[in-house]
Amino acid sequence: MDGIQPYAGGPRPLVAAVHPPASSASAAKTPSDYLRAVRRRIWLVLAVAIPLATLGTLHVLRMQPVYSVSASIEIKQPRVDPTIRDLIARGGVGAGEGTDEKYIPNTLALLNSKSLAEEVVNDPALGLPASEGDAAELMAKVKYRQIPQSNFYTISLEGRDPDRITRTLNFLLNRFRTRTDTESRDASGQAATQASATMTTYLNQLRAIEDDLTNHIRNSSSLAPGGTNLKLAEYETLRQKLFFERQQATGLEREAQLATTRPNLPSGMNPTRADGVGKLEAAKKNLLKRLAQAERLSRDPNDPAIAMAKRELKEVEDDLAQLQGSDEVGGPEPPTAAQVYETILTDALGEIRATEGQVAGALVEAREAMPEYHKYTTLMSEREQKFRQVAELKERLAAFSMLSATQKAPVRIIDDATEPTSPLRPNRSAYIAGLIVFSLALGLGLVCFLEHIDHSVKVPEHLTAGLSLPLFGVVPRMLRNARNHRGGHLWTPGIPDSVEADAYRNLRASLLGASLGSRPMVTLLVTSAKAGEGKSTTALNLAATCARAGERTLLMDVDLRRPSLDDVFHRAEGTGLVDVLRGDLPWQRTVVQTDLPNLDFLPTGDTRDVPIEVLGSLELRQLLISLSEHHYDRVILDGPAVLGLADCRMLGRIVDAAVMVVRSGSQELRPLQRAKTMLEQSQVHIAGVVFNGLSEDFQNWSSYGPNPLLESSTDFANARPAGASRGLDAHPSRAAALMAGAPVEA
Repeated sequence: MDGIQPYAGGPRPLVAAVHPPASSASAAKTPSDYLRAVRRRIWLVLAVAIPLATLGTLHVLRMQPVYSVSASIEIKQPRVDPTIRDLIARGGVGAGEGTDEKYIPNTLALLNSKSLAEEVVNDPALGLPASEGDAAELMAKVKYRQIPQSNFYTISLEGRDPDRITRTLNFLLNRFRTRTDTESRDASGQAATQASATMTTYLNQLRAIEDDLTNHIRNSSSLAPGGTNLKLAEYETLRQKLFFERQQATGLEREAQLATTRPNLPSGMNPTRADGVGKLEAAKKNLLKRLAQAERLSRDPNDPAIAMAKRELKEVEDDLAQLQGSDEVGGPEPPTAAQVYETILTDALGEIRATEGQVAGALVEAREAMPEYHKYTTLMSEREQKFRQVAELKERLAAFSMLSATQKAPVRIIDDATEPTSPLRPNRSAYIAGLIVFSLALGLGLVCFLEHIDHSVKVPEHLTAGLSLPLFGVVPRMLRNARNHRGGHLWTPGIPDSVEADAYRNLRASLLGASLGSRPMVTLLVTSAKAGEGKSTTALNLAATCARAGERTLLMDVDLRRPSLDDVFHRAEGTGLVDVLRGDLPWQRTVVQTDLPNLDFLPTGDTRDVPIEVLGSLELRQLLISLSEHHYDRVILDGPAVLGLADCRMLGRIVDAAVMVVRSGSQELRPLQRAKTMLEQSQVHIAGVVFNGLSEDFQNWSSYGPNPLLESSTDFANARPAGASRGLDAHPSRAAALMAGAPVEA
């Protein structure tokens, strides 16, 4: 049979084997293991999926449909010049709209407000029933979503009546648009009213400033009607006079020095007098220049500087006329040039000192008049500023009035809600499909979870890898059949053409390949880690297979605790092995000849009051030696389980080898390793293992496909190739040739 490992050689060392702790079966599991688990437990998947999917489908079918309607609106803040809005805000006007970041959220908050919802549900024009007139429910159902990078919004409403929710949404949006338009116009009107009040306040403030300015000028002695500071102007005039007088004195000093060295004099004139006349002519020209400059700079004809310049000019002209007249009349001897210049310079210095005193007095008076002048300039600045405010406010109010008159509504309905034709949910087909998928996934998940936590050995590969023992055979899971003995356990003679019978033939073939040095294994102990693994069935069918192959075979039931083979051969309780070991009877009188040729059966007998230690007695050892060497070709012992009992360990020491049977899915790997360790500690040679009850993936262990458990033996025999296994049973010579290793014709 495919996958069976050949025997590796002679007996294993009689030492206690030490195995590393095996990893859990779940750690070594592959996707194929989970796939086999799903195939094995497909009933569990369906048992979970079908009820769950059915209940979910019924729930989906009973769900009431929910419809959804939507409409598109545009929200734009009323556009007002920011300067107007800021100016109005500074003036105390509450019409500023704020930025879009605040205006639009506030407007959307109105859409979901309780007042608007109550206005809609309580309006008789909409005609909502009293049971559905809940404002809070309407607020919760209205949803809005902004279209990215725009001021457009999609407003949606869900409900079970498509006509009712369509009318409700359109009514809500119309009321929303009306409310926002009314609030915008009210805000504009309030802004205009408050702006007019602000303009009146500005004009009153301007008139008050002008009255204060007029009274201040009227009551001030230092201010001219045009607002000029008279004290400061007088101080500046005296400073200019002092400056000119000092320049004149400096010029007179230079002229006096030149007059003393001038060689040529005008004809008919005394040199000293001629020098004085020249000096006076120069002073006259200087005074005329000062007078012209003062008249050009001054706006007031009564300016003191102009009057002072005119007086000085008149004095210079009188002096000049006196000098010229005295020369013509011919008076006394004129003074010398030095005397004339000295006299003029002395007068000029006196005038300078007088002017300096006047400047000092004018400075004191100008300082005393400065607070009045500063108050005047402050009032003038306030007046100019208030003029600009009034003019700017008039201009902005005109623009504000124009914009308010042409302003569009802040909310515009782009698309009205239309009645939907199909419900939003539930999508019954999608829900049902999802429920089916979810149910199947839940069932599969449950199976995979059970497989994950199940550490039992289910495939032969896990067994051989964990125990490091040869795999002698793989037996499929057996179903009871009326043609089999012992409730469906004796397959080889009952249905010889079945894959189960072939499995035991493969087990015998593995035994033929295994030997103890130069001699074959005659006495063979069939055991298991725990009870219920199928060791008795394996021993029975293996003995029947050896007998059908022509070997003289003795099947011994040595399980003194739970003997189970008496019913197979329809034998009542009587004598058996224990009587032989006691010495009461010879073994020949206790052996039962079965209906199968070459197969004898030695029962246990009456095991009451029989100590277990009899299994390790010298009598049993001698009996086995006698049977194997002189009477039988194969002696197969159906032994007890290993774990917790010493029976099998005592029996294993007196047989040639032991075969351990493991049922698929019944044991974890760790108990099997413990059983192997216990046998090896007792120096029991374990020839190999038999994997029993394989129910999945058996097609990979058989050349003829899956196990035909539900087919009749006749149909199965007709379907199999001629001479597959039946030829070995029908022709004993072929079986003998196979045992000898000779080729056999098909």
